[in-house]
Amino acid sequence: MDRASFLRWLGGTIGGRFLLGEFGPAPHAGARALAPGTLPERRLGRTGVAMPILGLGGWHLGDAGSERAARTLLDTAIAEGVRFLDNAESYHGGTAEEWLGAALASLGVRKQVFVMTKTFDLEHRARDSAARHLEGSLRRLRTDYLDLWQLHSVRSADDVDRAFRRGGAMEYILEMQRQGVVRHVGVTGHRHPSANLRALHYWDEGIRFETMQMPLNPMDYHQRSFQRDVLAELVKRDIGVIAMKTTADGRLLRSGVCTATVSPLRLVAAHLARRGRHGASVARARERAAGARAHTDERSRAPRAHRPRGAADQLAAGALQGARLSRPGGADEAADQPVSRALGRSTPTQTGGAILRSSRRSRVQSPARWGSAGT
Repeated sequence: MDRASFLRWLGGTIGGRFLLGEFGPAPHAGARALAPGTLPERRLGRTGVAMPILGLGGWHLGDAGSERAARTLLDTAIAEGVRFLDNAESYHGGTAEEWLGAALASLGVRKQVFVMTKTFDLEHRARDSAARHLEGSLRRLRTDYLDLWQLHSVRSADDVDRAFRRGGAMEYILEMQRQGVVRHVGVTGHRHPSANLRALHYWDEGIRFETMQMPLNPMDYHQRSFQRDVLAELVKRDIGVIAMKTTADGRLLRSGVCTATVSPLRLVAAHLARRGRHGASVARARERAAGARAHTDERSRAPRAHRPRGAADQLAAGALQGARLSRPGGADEAADQPVSRALGRSTPTQTGGAILRSSRRSRVQSPARWGSAGT
């Protein structure tokens, strides 16, 4: 294996397995080792679906550079055990969905994956726009159903109110769930925890969604925090948690905010062992690890040039998102495994530390419910 091939492998390994515990803390007694190409699974809240704890981010798929590169990225992700596929009708003007649909058809894996997409219309949040988005998403994804459809990026209490009103987007989302076009439904919120909490107010009123997607990363706890204000409320209601922006698209890693605690040597040795080269010397592993560091040092000094990312780059640069935080702060999280700055690769991580239950509540008036809610 030459240096370039090794670095591609190393990026994929870190993105796909290292932070999931394969090279992390020793498993508890009785736990079985994961087979190659598999990931630990957790139940995605009320959906009842057991999902691998990493998923492929739809924006990054659309950023692959070409339909062919997107297919390679998806093929690589599936080989690494990923089945949760994020997307949105607004990503790259629909291109992200088109490339995902083409890749799913070409690889013939639609039944083996969990496809999620979203609807976003900040101005109206109406059922009519949601209907148009669903029609377009199904066409571009080349499927007749969605595993998960989410109201995308709620930004304020007023924004949530528009979406959850009678005739709003959420009414249509739940209607499509009852008709079987959409299996599960959810809400995403990027901007402010108060918007997510407002959505939970409607959930308490009986308008039931099953998942919530929101930013969770090491910096979140130290500002207006989804971890502190929202996460415990989701766990209390058994709403599936989908973590996004786990490394801020790699910025937390490139800036040195997150650093590595495991040496490249350990990763190389594990790789050689898994490839069946049990007799490979430690000296050889050290040589390859040193080569990886030298390559990274040289690259870090060179000016950064924009280029379309390949499959390994995508996997290692934040294309993967956490799918479910079933035991916040528990030993099964990869919470205490920061990412490799020394290797120059960015990798998804989850927030660490104790999860604090929010002491704040959404102080809002109970609106009239607009009808029966989905499951």
